[in-house]
Amino acid sequence: MLDVSESVGKSRQLLLITHPSVQANAFAAYLSDLLSVFVDVHNINKPLLQRLPRETVVLFDIAVSNKKLNGIWRDIIQSQVESPRLLIINSAQKYELYEMAKWPALYGVFRHDDDESRLIEGVKAVLHGEQTAELSVMHPAMYAAAHTSSDSDNIPLTERECEILNELRHGATNMDIARALFISENTVRTHLYNVFRKLSVKNRTQAVSWANENLRH
Repeated sequence: MLDVSESVGKSRQLLLITHPSVQANAFAAYLSDLLSVFVDVHNINKPLLQRLPRETVVLFDIAVSNKKLNGIWRDIIQSQVESPRLLIINSAQKYELYEMAKWPALYGVFRHDDDESRLIEGVKAVLHGEQTAELSVMHPAMYAAAHTSSDSDNIPLTERECEILNELRHGATNMDIARALFISENTVRTHLYNVFRKLSVKNRTQAVSWANENLRH
């Protein structure tokens, strides 16, 4: 068991931005019980209408996002949260410094394969108002240097093809993908054709199986 007996109190809110699911709700409930903080799960595909309390800690699930959504949420976090504290979770890519500098109030980045204890202790630190050395080394530019032999380097797909595969993993139709990525259905079909060809798979099920194995591990 993790030692998180030092409560952070219910006064500070934690916002988890992701695809709503049973797993996301269970994770939110787990964090709430463990850290004694209110955790709200917000659908990444829906705008944030209300202004959030000061110093809300935001967990942004970048594994279910894309470039367009990243830009939208950077603006939302900047405008709708006073003194936000942002943690990006489930990162599977290597980012340049200039890309991550666009995110407002970024306190840390957690990879998809980080230990649970690392994530919990990082969230706890930010809830306490800390920006520790441990969080500083989570910066993706430094992570890139530390993971130069990562399996993700060998993925044969483009970034857009990975985005489409990620949508497939959540059961999206071609129309859903087109709307989420702001492209046409014909473009989606072209990308899927290329994905199937590159992965030597015959259908969506096989493509999702490959994605589950290679894009997150």
